[in-house]
Amino acid sequence: MSCGDHGMTSPPTNIRAHQKDQSLELLWEDGHADRLAYHLIRSSCPCATCRDEWTGERLLDPATIAADLTLQSMEPVGNYAVRLSWSDGHGSGLFTWEYLANLASDPDATPS
Repeated sequence: MSCGDHGMTSPPTNIRAHQKDQSLELLWEDGHADRLAYHLIRSSCPCATCRDEWTGERLLDPATIAADLTLQSMEPVGNYAVRLSWSDGHGSGLFTWEYLANLASDPDATPS
């Protein structure tokens, strides 16, 4: 499924954090729901602390992310992204709707 399937010009119609399951659910305009594990989202953080700004190489070792990671807050950024703050103190990553949709469609490939 491509990010175009969700009409990426608009945000999801609903976002729910499932703390018990450690997952984030995004409900898109077309009725499709994506569910992403916290660990996957956190390890795919696109911020300059977690990724090399020039090469896109991952700097964060996913093995260092706590197994009991929780989502502390979600803050909308305009109409295009969300800032997620985690229990490990990290909160500088902006996740665009396109980035999250791409991550959901191919969890083995971290979006660029």
